[in-house]
Amino acid sequence: MKNAIITCCDAKYGDALINNWLKSLEANVDKSNLDMIVVDYGLTKEQISKLKDMIIYKGTRDGHVNLVRFRDIAKFLDKNRYDQVMMTDGGDIIFQTGLKELFDNNKNEFRAACEDFYIDFRNVFMRGSFTKENIKKINKVLDGKKMVNAGVIIGPYHKFKKMCKEAYRLLINKQIFGPDQIAVNYILYRDGFKLIENKFNFIPLTSRKRFSIKNGIFYFKDGEKIPIVHNAGNKKFFRPIKNFGYGKTHNQIKLLHFLILRNFYRISSFLRK
Repeated sequence: MKNAIITCCDAKYGDALINNWLKSLEANVDKSNLDMIVVDYGLTKEQISKLKDMIIYKGTRDGHVNLVRFRDIAKFLDKNRYDQVMMTDGGDIIFQTGLKELFDNNKNEFRAACEDFYIDFRNVFMRGSFTKENIKKINKVLDGKKMVNAGVIIGPYHKFKKMCKEAYRLLINKQIFGPDQIAVNYILYRDGFKLIENKFNFIPLTSRKRFSIKNGIFYFKDGEKIPIVHNAGNKKFFRPIKNFGYGKTHNQIKLLHFLILRNFYRISSFLRK
């Protein structure tokens, strides 16, 4: 049975999906047993024409894309059966190695990486996004836990579909950025998941590991090529890599910007303990 890798995208990030996400995936990942799916939230006809190797599934944009994607991914999975399902962000991720290890190991569990440094955004995103009853349950489960970054999540088909449906139901306000992280963290910590190395969802700003960039490629200090790089951040200000993408001309670190934000995250994470 095939595996699936699913993302979502609109016209704003469509070129990044084509030139970076898809290009890097096709260059590095064995696709012989893999379907690549994008949930379409307004891609242009020209962009769609360049996604010939992908399955295009039309989503309904009646809320924030990061939130309504859970409903639409679940609808797609209701009609399409897979072994393992990986969900990733689309506009700010590149693949630099194969994904066989992720698809083949711990196949009965969710697999996800945690951020080393982060700010606890629950106070910002909880109010108005969940019922009071669910807020109590969520806080009880998540207190003292590291944050799973939902930019890369992989799991067995039935569990993944169930997670998508529950995450969507939990969110009572589907118009804002952020609360999906809380919903996913709650479900994974409540039900259990396999913690994977954050090289499979490497966020330069919040990882303790030192890295370098040579000819547009991200490496750890020991020379290991980083499998999945995620230039995460809701706003451009929080993204430390400029010209992020796949290829020799991409990926320059905004050093001063990076150091200031990294120290801010490090201190905030320390104070949270």
